[in-house]
Amino acid sequence: MDEERDQVTVADMEDLIRKLPTVMGCAVAINDWGAVEEIHVLATLERSPKQVVRDVESALLARWGLRIDHKRVSVAQVNNDTPDVAAGRLAISEYQVELDTVQNLVAARVVLHFAGDRETPYIGEWKGRYVPSQYYHVTAWAAVEAVNHVPGVAHPFVLADLKPFSLADGTVVTVAVSSYNARQREEILIGAAPDRGEGQGTSVRAVLDAVNRRIGSFLDPHH
Repeated sequence: MDEERDQVTVADMEDLIRKLPTVMGCAVAINDWGAVEEIHVLATLERSPKQVVRDVESALLARWGLRIDHKRVSVAQVNNDTPDVAAGRLAISEYQVELDTVQNLVAARVVLHFAGDRETPYIGEWKGRYVPSQYYHVTAWAAVEAVNHVPGVAHPFVLADLKPFSLADGTVVTVAVSSYNARQREEILIGAAPDRGEGQGTSVRAVLDAVNRRIGSFLDPHH
């Protein structure tokens, strides 16, 4: 266990904590001996500060055997229902796909909005040669472009991978979306959505599943 602890970095701990429910961001401070001095967490209001602190303690203990005094964990909370883009969730306004069967070209257009602010659209478009194996890709590329039009996105998102697969007699689309986080490290976000009959709209929902829980941590706080 000691050997495993020595390999734990501040970035590792912050990445784990950011994955906890309602957590939007965090910062871990260590002393000269590598011991954790303070953990600052930014979270929404869905869980109480005590619950968030317990989540942090449990996650670090279960993952690396690190026991953290709860007094070293401070939690600041923000209202997730405000129209502030850093505290909202992106939703689908509409999406369109046009196929030119003569020239074998396809064009996709995706319009997103933040919950509570339907009047501000974020539009992404993609055009290219139609390839049947990339049926789900075209709207995913357009969805990523729409996300990149959100003001304050510090680094553009990139669709790193997309795979549809069969599950329980249906199709599920999984995506991997890549970007740089606040620590200038590449981070891969994973999302998935079942095809409920909307076809290419499934990949838009998969992209939103990947980015929505973490969108605030990828925005430039100085924007």
